[in-house]
Amino acid sequence: MAPAWPSQGSGQSKPRRTLTAWNPQPTQTRTNPAPFRPPEVLRGQNTYDASGGFLAPGIAIGSEPAWPAPALPAPSQTAPGRRGAAGLDSRLSAAASAPAPGPVPGPVAAPSPRSGANGPAPAPFAGTAGYSPFARPETTIFPQAANSASPTQSQPLLDPNALLGRPPNEEPPLYVPLQPELEETQTGRFMFSVGVNSELGVVGSIVIDEQNFDWTRFPRSWEDIRNATAFRGAGQRFRLEAMPGSQVQRYTISFTEPYLMDTRVSLGLSGHYYERRFYEWDESRAGGRVALGYQFVPDLSGTLTYRGENVKVFNPIVPPGVIPELDEVLGASTLHGFRAGLTLDKRDNTFLATEGYLFDIGFEQVIGTFHYPRADLDFRKYFLLRQHPDGSGRHVLSLSARMAITGGDTPLYDHYFAGGFSTIRGFDFRGASHRKSGLVVGGHFLLLNSIEYLFPITADDTLRGVVFCDTGTVEPSINDWTDRYRVAPGFGLRITIPAMGPAPIALDFAFPVSKEPGDDRQVFSFFVGFLR
Repeated sequence: MAPAWPSQGSGQSKPRRTLTAWNPQPTQTRTNPAPFRPPEVLRGQNTYDASGGFLAPGIAIGSEPAWPAPALPAPSQTAPGRRGAAGLDSRLSAAASAPAPGPVPGPVAAPSPRSGANGPAPAPFAGTAGYSPFARPETTIFPQAANSASPTQSQPLLDPNALLGRPPNEEPPLYVPLQPELEETQTGRFMFSVGVNSELGVVGSIVIDEQNFDWTRFPRSWEDIRNATAFRGAGQRFRLEAMPGSQVQRYTISFTEPYLMDTRVSLGLSGHYYERRFYEWDESRAGGRVALGYQFVPDLSGTLTYRGENVKVFNPIVPPGVIPELDEVLGASTLHGFRAGLTLDKRDNTFLATEGYLFDIGFEQVIGTFHYPRADLDFRKYFLLRQHPDGSGRHVLSLSARMAITGGDTPLYDHYFAGGFSTIRGFDFRGASHRKSGLVVGGHFLLLNSIEYLFPITADDTLRGVVFCDTGTVEPSINDWTDRYRVAPGFGLRITIPAMGPAPIALDFAFPVSKEPGDDRQVFSFFVGFLR
């Protein structure tokens, strides 16, 4: 049997109220039932909560909430066609004014939120007896007797703060109707440039680069070519580059499949022709490369690489017999190299890193005309010292170390050399290398270290300054340190021109304080690019 409402004040009983809900609460019955009248179904205004969906008005039976709520005025105080204080429809007034002994609508409690994807949303009446978090928007109200208690003595009506299901001191939920729309960005580029470099001289560059290549999507009509849909869509990378110059010429073509057969394995194919005029001799290389990579985790990858090259050395500056190492490489030779490498890259940006570190180690065995092993290790660490709240104006301290060693049968053109922007600033290209009979012959052991501090000069980061110190040496072997360890501190500028792309222009001044007699010094160096 349903429990009876306790009497109050004048001894009159409480009205009977029921819920239309998925999980209705027990029906409250009156001890002295009044003549039956058809119930009125009232609909409240729905609002939306991003955490749980639509909030529907409901009924809470029991104790009052923690804060007071305005009472619904009597029908005589409610104008026709106008909503009451609780936001109910004017039909409540019409129902109350019908012929009956004193019809007054029963009290209505605060709305309860409907459950969302993560369960019922928080509500201020969650601990109240008879509260149902699953109440529907419809609420059935039975009119009470004419001699019942006044509405002001009844339970509080709809609390406006509960429409959002949160106390008034909390921020209301913000609903942002997001509709994602995907539009493919420009993935292909055609670039043409002419520049000068302190290591390469005057060079030109013509580049066709596509980052969303598809070698199987041949054009089926002229429309595919006009709309640039041919050979696109598979996420592959294709690059064709021609770089003629006064001292170096380079022509390359490369293709990369980052996810071979939808796996973590990547495939890289490339071919190249390279010709360089050094001071001591001229050299040309033609060959190709095949690389298979595997992504163990997002920051750790391994690579297996094969390279095959035909190398020609000609036009020596000295007659035969002066430098035996040069005599044995004159003419053509063939190389086949097999390399295994492991890379751990924790940098926040591949090109212009400000945090994290890079660790790369590799070993290669070369066969062919010459047989020799090679091993190299590269480590770079970046410290973000300070920045603006918006992420600009970064002050970065970077440390780098590189060590490499090659076998005793390594040909002269595969020796290690140092000097120039990419190795030790303050020296000419290859100017800090081991010499024999006054000519640069390099060595079998390389050790380079550098520290650099990068700081902003302008607020938009288009102009930055650097202070650095480069050190290193190239020795005939790891056990034969006959040359001095070079040290060259300096400073420079980094200029970013938006019209020229993100690659900065590097202008550096370095002053060797430790050098070997015969080294070629070069105080000023000029370079365009991200990495040294």
